[in-house]
Amino acid sequence: MTIDPFDAGPAADTPESWIDWTSARQRLASDPSSSAWVSANAGSGKTHVLTQRVIRLLLAGCRPSAILCLTYTKAAASEMSSRVFDRLAEWATLPDSDLKDRITAIEGRAPDRIKLAEARRLFAKALETPGGLKIQTIHAFCEALLHQFPLEANVAGHFSVLDDRAATTLLAEARRSLLTAVSTERDAELAQSLAYVLDLADESGLESLLSAIIANRSALRGFLLDAKQSGGIDARLRQAMKIADGETEETAAAAFWPLPGLSGLALDTYLTLADEVGGSRVIDVAYALREAKRQSDPVRRMEFIEAALLTAKGEKKSDTYVINKGMQKSAPDLVDALTLARDHVVACRNRYRLVRMLAATKCSLVLAERLIGDFEDLKKQRSQLDFEDLIERAANLLNRDTAGAWVHYKLDQGIDHILVDEAQDTSPVQWSIIQSLAADFFTGESARMGQRTLFAVGDEKQSIYSFQGARPERFSQERDETKRRVDSVEQAFHRIRLPLSFRSTEDVLAAVDQVFSIPQNASGLSADNEPVEHRSNRAGHPGTVEVWDMVAPETTEDEEDWTAPFDALRESAPATIVARRIAARIADMIGRETIIEKGVERAVEPGDILVLVRKRHAFVNALTRELKRRKNIPVAGADRLRLTDHIAVQDLLALGRFVVLPEDDLSLAALLKSPLFNLTEDDVFEIAAARTETESVWWRLQMLSQKENSHLSVATGKLQNFIALSKTATVHDFFAAVLTLHDGRKKFLGRLGNEASDVLDEFLSFALDHERTGLPGLQAFLSVLETDSPEVKREQDKDRGEVHIMTVHASKGLEAPVVFVVDGGSKAFNHSHVPKLRFIEAGEDTFPVWLPGSGFSNHLIRSDEERLKTAAEDEYRRLLYVAMTRAADHLVVCGYRGQKENPECWHAIVKTALADNQDHCRPQVFVADGEEWQGLVWRKSEPRPASTPQMLPETQQEENHALPAGLLAPLPALPALPRPLSPSGAGTIIDDGADDLAVRSPLFGEKAEASSLALQRGRLVHRMLQALPDFTENEREEAARRYAERAARFWPAAEREHLIQAVLRVLSEPAVQPAFSANSRAEISIMGTMTIGRQQYAVSGRIDRLAVEGNRVILVDYKTNRVPPREAREIPFSHVAQLAIYREILAPLYPGKEFVCALIYTENAAFVRVDDDAMAEALAAIKTK
Repeated sequence: MTIDPFDAGPAADTPESWIDWTSARQRLASDPSSSAWVSANAGSGKTHVLTQRVIRLLLAGCRPSAILCLTYTKAAASEMSSRVFDRLAEWATLPDSDLKDRITAIEGRAPDRIKLAEARRLFAKALETPGGLKIQTIHAFCEALLHQFPLEANVAGHFSVLDDRAATTLLAEARRSLLTAVSTERDAELAQSLAYVLDLADESGLESLLSAIIANRSALRGFLLDAKQSGGIDARLRQAMKIADGETEETAAAAFWPLPGLSGLALDTYLTLADEVGGSRVIDVAYALREAKRQSDPVRRMEFIEAALLTAKGEKKSDTYVINKGMQKSAPDLVDALTLARDHVVACRNRYRLVRMLAATKCSLVLAERLIGDFEDLKKQRSQLDFEDLIERAANLLNRDTAGAWVHYKLDQGIDHILVDEAQDTSPVQWSIIQSLAADFFTGESARMGQRTLFAVGDEKQSIYSFQGARPERFSQERDETKRRVDSVEQAFHRIRLPLSFRSTEDVLAAVDQVFSIPQNASGLSADNEPVEHRSNRAGHPGTVEVWDMVAPETTEDEEDWTAPFDALRESAPATIVARRIAARIADMIGRETIIEKGVERAVEPGDILVLVRKRHAFVNALTRELKRRKNIPVAGADRLRLTDHIAVQDLLALGRFVVLPEDDLSLAALLKSPLFNLTEDDVFEIAAARTETESVWWRLQMLSQKENSHLSVATGKLQNFIALSKTATVHDFFAAVLTLHDGRKKFLGRLGNEASDVLDEFLSFALDHERTGLPGLQAFLSVLETDSPEVKREQDKDRGEVHIMTVHASKGLEAPVVFVVDGGSKAFNHSHVPKLRFIEAGEDTFPVWLPGSGFSNHLIRSDEERLKTAAEDEYRRLLYVAMTRAADHLVVCGYRGQKENPECWHAIVKTALADNQDHCRPQVFVADGEEWQGLVWRKSEPRPASTPQMLPETQQEENHALPAGLLAPLPALPALPRPLSPSGAGTIIDDGADDLAVRSPLFGEKAEASSLALQRGRLVHRMLQALPDFTENEREEAARRYAERAARFWPAAEREHLIQAVLRVLSEPAVQPAFSANSRAEISIMGTMTIGRQQYAVSGRIDRLAVEGNRVILVDYKTNRVPPREAREIPFSHVAQLAIYREILAPLYPGKEFVCALIYTENAAFVRVDDDAMAEALAAIKTK
C-alpha cells in the first residue's frame, strides 16, 4: 500500500495554510508505523523531522537499541543526538498539561496517561540502554559491525582505524617498497611495466600515476580482484575494450596499409596526376603517401599516412586539400577512393590508440597491483583498516553468500528501524549496505514480526559530493526500490516533500525559483525533472538579492609593485577589485543595516556574513587582507589549509632547522623576525649585512649580543636555550615547551589572531603522531612534515563573530543572514583537468584506463568525456543552488573573469534569469568607500511588518477617544554615559582632542623606547616589588636572590646582583617604606568619574601599591619600559597626570589626609617622589582642556 501526498501543497496559498500543511507532512514523515522517503528543500527542517521520527519511534515502544540512524558527518550525528536527548530530558520534568500538548503536536492526537508516563521514562530508558541510541556515521556503524563479526569479515578482532595522516605514511612506505622491488626482485613483468611507464610519462608522470593509484585504490582493488577471476589484467581489459587476443600496437599499425580504394593502380594514378596538375597542398599529400609506400616499419608508415590524409587534430582533410578540379576531371573515381581511404585511416587511428591505451593501462595496473598489495600487507601487519576498508568490507560481509546469512540472522534481532540522513550524498556501495540491512525488513518472517521501517531524507538538488562517490540519481532509484519492497509486503510507504523554508526570506527564495525555473538551469537538479519551488515561512521579513556586474580585466597593465608579496594580486586585478568592493560593502553593512532573527530586528554583525567561492585561490587571500588590514573587520581563517602554508608553522619549521643546523642563515633570519623574537627589519639588517663571507648570522648575533646593554642578548640567550633543549627533548616536547614555557603560543596569537590556535594544535598533534610512527629525531620530523604537508580542516565557530570565507562544498549544512557568492568565471568542465587514470563507463561495464597523453585518445575516451562534462555541468548548477540557499536575508552574487567571457558561469545564469523578470528586478548603482559600480537588485515584494495587527471595525474606531498628547510625545534622550578614561592615557587629552591613543604595532619596524633586555629587567623588578614585601626585612634579600637566580639564570652574575641591590634599595627608601609594609596593599583597582571640560569621563585604573598610615596615604606606581628621569621636573606629564587622577579619585575616601605620591622606574629601580604642586598643575590642565 502506497500513500503518496506528493501534491501541489495546501488549498489556500497563505502562511497559515502552509504551516498547517507542513506540520501534517512532518507528522506523516515521522509516522513510526510506515516507511517514508522525504525530499526536503534547503532550510525546511529535515533535522527536525529526523529528531521527531526517532522520538515517535521511542514513544511507540521501540527499543532504543533497535533504531539505527545514519548521518553524513560526525557533527550531524552529534547535533541530532543532542536534540533527541534535550527533548527527552525536557519531557521528564514537564507538567502533564505541557507534555500532553507537546505529544499532541507531533502525533496529531492526545496521549493517554500510560503514554504520558512512558514519555517521562524515555530519557532514562535511552541513557540506560547498552550502547545507547545508534546515531552515527555509516563509517562508525561499519567499524562496529566489523568488530562484532571479525571472523566472518576476515579482519583482526582488535583492528584499529587508520586516520588520513597515518594512511599517507603507510602509502609512502608502500611506494618506496614498490620502487625498491623493481631493482632487487626478479619480477620481469613489474620491471617492464615500470620501464614502459617511464618511457611514456617520465619521472613526474610516474609520480602522478602512483598518486592517482593511491587515490583510486579502493575501486582499483575491486577491479583487480575481478580481473584475477577473469584470466588476468590483460584478458579483463581486452574484454572491456573489445580487443582481440592477438591484437597489438604493431598489428594495429599494420592495418593502416594498404589503403582501401587508394592502392595499386589507383594510388599510382593519384601520385602521377598530383605531380602533373596538383597544387602545393596536393603535392604535400602525394609526397607523404609516396613516403608511406616506401616504408617497411608499420608505425613509421602510419605516421606518413596520417600526415597525408588527416589534420593535426586527427580529423579528415577536406577534398580541397587532397584533390583539385584538374585531377577530378582526369580521374573522377579518385574522389570516392579518397573518401574510402580517409574513413579507413580514421578508423585505424582510433583502433591503434585504443590498443596503445590497453598497453599503457595494463602496465599501470601491474604497478597498481603491487602498490596496493604492499599497502594491504602493511595494514595487515599492523592490524589496521582505513576508512574505505570499513565500507568495502562491511558491504562484502553483508552481501556474501556464505557468512552473510549468519550475519543477517544476528542483525535481524537487533535493528528494526533505519533512518538515513543526507541520502542524496550516499554512495552506491553505502546504499548496498543500507539496502542489505533493510532487506530482511520486507522478506520472510521478519516482514510480519511487527512494523519495521526504512526512512530516508535528502535533497537531490544539494548533491555536490560526486568526488566522494555520491550519485544523485540513486536517491530516486533507491526510493523506487524501497517502495517496491514495501508494497510487496503490503505495508505503508510515504513519499513526502517539504518545500516550506524556515531559513530564507521570500525575496531570496523567489530569486532561487526564478533562476531554476529556466529548464537549462534546472538540468541535473532532479532525476524526475520536478520543478524547483520554495515557500518561505518568513513572509514580510525584508530581504534582497543583489547581482553586481562582472569585473573584467583592464586593457592596460599596471606597473609591477616589487614591494608587494610575490603571491599578491595587482590592485587593478579583477579579483582584487571584487575583494575591495565586498570589503567596503561589508563595512557599510555592519552596525548600519539590519536583519530579523527570531522575530527581533538587530544590526548586522561580522559573524552574520558568509562569503562563498567555488575554489580556494588568490581571491580568498585578497579579501582576507582587505577585511583585516584595511577595514579592521574580524575574519576567520581558511576552513582548509596546508599545515606548512601557515606562517606560524613556517616560523616553527625555521626554528627546527636552526637548532639542527645553527649555520642555516636564512632560517635564523626568518626566525628572528617571527613573533617568537619580534626583531625588526633594521635589527636583522644590522646582524646580517656587515658579515664577512666566512661569518654566519648566528656567529654575528652572538658577537653583537656581547656588547654592553645590547638588546640582542635576550634573543641570543633564548636561541642557546632552544639549542640545548632540542638535544634532550623529544620533537613534541621541544615544540610544546617553545609554545608554552616560552610563551610562543601567546606571541603567535598576539600577532596572528585566534585562528593560529587551531593550526598550532594540529602542528603539535602531527609532532606527537610522528613520534609514535615515524623515524626519531627533529631532522626526520622536519623532512616528513615538509614532504607530506598535511591538510588541516578547521571547524568554523560562529560564536567568534568573524566573517567566514569558504568553498560552497564546505558550507553545506550552514546558513548565514548575509551571503556573498563570488564567481571566478571559470567553466564547469575543463578537459585538461580530467584525471589521466580514471574509471570509464562503456555500456554496462566500468573499467580503469590510463592516458599518459593526448596521443591515446579514442572513441571510448571521447564518449566518456562527454558523460563527465554533462555530470560536471549538472553538479555545477547544484553547487549554485546550494550557494544561493545558504542566505537567510540578503544574497549578493558577484564575480570576476579573464579575457574570455563564460556565458554559462554562475553569474551569467543568475543575472540573465533575474533580469528577465522586470517586475521584481531593476538596475542599481552601488556605492561603497567612494567607489561606484553597476548591477541589479531583486525584490519579490516591498518589505512589510512580519505580523500585521488585526484592524478594529470602523464603528468601534470612531468611538475611541484621542490619546493624551503627552503619551505620543517622544521620550527625552537618555544622558550619555561617561566616556572611558584610563589614568595612564590621560596625557593624550592634552595632545589630542577626544581620540583614543593610537598603539603602533611592532610589525612596522620602529624600535621600542627601551631594549628587550630592559623590558625583561622591568618585569622582574615589578614582580619582586610585588612579592618581597610579604617577607620580613631579614628574609627579603635571600628571597630576592632565589627568585633572580631562577628567573634571570641566563643573565651575567653582575647583572643579577645589580638587579637585587636596586630592588632592595627601593624597599628601604624611608619615604615609601610604609608602602611596602605588611599593612600595604598591591594591585588596587579603583573606579570613579571626572569632569573634563564639558565632558564627563568614567575613570578606571589600578594602583600598584597603596598604604594608609596614620595621617598619610602613600600611593606608588611602577613604570616599566620608560627612561628614568634624572630630576623631578623631567617626569613626563602623563605620569604626573596619572598620579593626580588617582589622588583626585581617592581624596573623598580619605578626607583631611596627606597624600604621598611616588613613581618607581623599574628600568633601574629608581625612586622619584612627585611634588603636590606639579600634580595640581597637571590636574588643572586636564580639567580645562
